[in-house]
Amino acid sequence: MDTTPAETHSTVAPAKPQRSLTTGVYPWIVVAILFTGYSFSAIDARVLTLMVEPIQRDLGLSDFEISLLQGFAFAIMFSIASLPIGRFIDRTGRRSLLIVWGVLFWSLMTAACGFASGFIGLFIARVGVGVGEATLSPTAYSLISDYFDRRRRALAISFYAIGYPIGGGLALLIGGGLLTIFTRWGGVDIPVLGHFSPWQAVFLCVAAPGVLIAGLMLLIREPPRREVSTAMSRQVSMREALSYVWENKVLYGSLIGTVGVLALLAIGTSLWFPTFLIRTYGMTPGQVGLSYGLVMLSCGAVGTLFGGWMSGRLMQSGRTDANMLVVLAATLLKGAPLIAAPLMPSAFWALTLMAIGTLIGQASQGVMMAAIQDVTPNQLRGQITAVTILVVNLVGTGLGATVIAAVTDFGFGDQSALRYSIALTGAVALPVIVGLILVSIPHYRRAIAKLGS
Repeated sequence: MDTTPAETHSTVAPAKPQRSLTTGVYPWIVVAILFTGYSFSAIDARVLTLMVEPIQRDLGLSDFEISLLQGFAFAIMFSIASLPIGRFIDRTGRRSLLIVWGVLFWSLMTAACGFASGFIGLFIARVGVGVGEATLSPTAYSLISDYFDRRRRALAISFYAIGYPIGGGLALLIGGGLLTIFTRWGGVDIPVLGHFSPWQAVFLCVAAPGVLIAGLMLLIREPPRREVSTAMSRQVSMREALSYVWENKVLYGSLIGTVGVLALLAIGTSLWFPTFLIRTYGMTPGQVGLSYGLVMLSCGAVGTLFGGWMSGRLMQSGRTDANMLVVLAATLLKGAPLIAAPLMPSAFWALTLMAIGTLIGQASQGVMMAAIQDVTPNQLRGQITAVTILVVNLVGTGLGATVIAAVTDFGFGDQSALRYSIALTGAVALPVIVGLILVSIPHYRRAIAKLGS
């Protein structure tokens, strides 16, 4: 018999937050710190996107090998590490320390990318970046959910979530600028360490701020736990966690499935769009970094914040399913521009349609994660978030980049057909996403109603 988290309505303890921590400006300072970390994690993860051509030229790699570096290498250990990290988050009393060590480790591994001289070395370094970054989002969502009640949670998570599109945009802007400068210089010579190619020097530069970001994380104080279920032990066993998820398999399956396929489309498209612009329209990496970076930064940030704001407005009007309605509307409206963008006859129109699709589509990013937090007891939020991010990385980062590359290499057999691979992926993924959302909505409504929101 299928049940929902709402059946624990009478077992969810009322929140008793300390007002000094969960009211006023301090919670938003915490969000700002976490946002900063998320932005820099995106820079370190995504800067490779703009350097596909020089890396391929220097290391002799195919599109498929590049897709493994962009997706699979980053996602595999991220996914494996996320589950024990999620359990640790639900049990520890000092969550921010986990992020401190994570930031230092992924920054070190980003620098290691700059020392790589072959596919294997670069692959291992990218795996390390994924391990470090696996500490951030599960911890951040857990902290934010304890700092904010449900009516403010979607907006707060959206503020955190804009870190990724802003960081992705900055990765293109900064990476493009640095690559142009270092290419003009013919690379960089560092005493003792030797000569570095332009793309290697970019990795070293973007890794450098990691120490400062780790220092900021030390300023985060531990908030009291909200919405703790008294039907579960405080230290939930793995058996209890698996049993709870299985009892609510339709709800979590549809919600997490939605996140996964959304990620496949969004991440796969954004990873290959810069290369598409270079190959199809003859743009330089610097030009792509400026134009596409601005699209990601501005439209991604505005769209994500709008989604969080709209969810809050709908909740105030009495719509308890506000989060899922925002996700559904964004998915339906972004389809046409995203599919059409890579088929345009000029870079201007391709970027214009991508800007529209990004602006609309990003509205679902923060509210989708807020939706999952809202139907999950506190003792399981780190683990459920970890499973969600695992799916995002395996399906989104891992398959998103590889599916498009595989269609190009093995389907069309022509690198110039990248534009058709991107469009085809969107045309197939979007109906699947809509179907999953429609399945999830009635279960989500019942869960929220029974949780006594």
